[in-house]
Amino acid sequence: MALFNYAAKEVTLKIVYYGPGLSGKTTNLQYLHSALDPGKTGRLISLATETDRTLFFDFLPVELGKIKDFSVRFQLYTVPGQIKYNLTRKAVLKGADAVVFVADSQREMKEANMESFANMKENLLSNNINQDNIVLVLQYNKRDLPNILPVDELNKILNSSGYIYLEAEAINGKGVKETFQTVTKLLIKDLSEKYKFDIQPPTRPEEAFTAVSDEIMEQPASSYEETIPSEETAVSSFPNDVLEVTALKEPIQPSLPQQETASMKKNIGEPEPKTNEPSAHSSEQIDKLPASLRENTLMLAGIKSAINELLDELKKSREDQKEVLAILRGIKINETIEKMKEKEKEKKDRLTK
Repeated sequence: MALFNYAAKEVTLKIVYYGPGLSGKTTNLQYLHSALDPGKTGRLISLATETDRTLFFDFLPVELGKIKDFSVRFQLYTVPGQIKYNLTRKAVLKGADAVVFVADSQREMKEANMESFANMKENLLSNNINQDNIVLVLQYNKRDLPNILPVDELNKILNSSGYIYLEAEAINGKGVKETFQTVTKLLIKDLSEKYKFDIQPPTRPEEAFTAVSDEIMEQPASSYEETIPSEETAVSSFPNDVLEVTALKEPIQPSLPQQETASMKKNIGEPEPKTNEPSAHSSEQIDKLPASLRENTLMLAGIKSAINELLDELKKSREDQKEVLAILRGIKINETIEKMKEKEKEKKDRLTK
């Protein structure tokens, strides 16, 4: 669901990359994070589990212009691929405005794709999101591998509703940018139609990518990724900003002559006046504070939602246990009554004899 921040004059749209394990969701986000303008992207956050992880970063492309004086910010998420992390999947999918389903084109992944697609539809419903009212794009990934399913067969098992689909080789960057451009264009169009907004200037998400050479785009630089190993360290594990120290361009000057050294020794006891120079990085760090706070808030909200769902399931399981215990007590009571009736009957039979 689009979130409007009237104070910041900003609308936030959430895009979730869904799909089976190892289908290429993480590769998509890592490539985008490295290819998009670093001045407009937040840090790449990773919430780690035992065998999987959830990635997140936000992106504010100024080239999109404004929608009724509102800037557009995109939040990109991945979900864990394994079914056992379904609570996390459901929590991440909450409030989504668009879904990119990343399917693995390998023939042996046919069942996994179908299972994950069905799971996505179930989790959309559980979050009160109508599948027909959300932007959904299919990406058929790993088209560079042998033994892949034809596109027609993938459409047959996943695309009966006629969604827009694209072929991709995420490991090589092919189709990743195009998928993102497609989903953002559809999102902006959907937003303008839903809220009757005029878009000025025309939507051009492709300009939000850094103008880099083809060689770099084929092999983007690895993006910085901040890993949060568990829910307990979700807030405390954010590292401090690292300051880069560049090598000196000029060689170090030779040691001073002895006369100058002697005069320096004489004046060594005299305190030098101290000047309070502002830190060169203080303004940069201050600028980064809102983004860091927003990322922390989003991560905490996701964790809180997952914890609440766990508590709800525990509550339901306890209620089920109570019902089972009540049934067992009822059975025991009935058995006791039946035994008492049998004893009374035996007693009566003895008396009559």
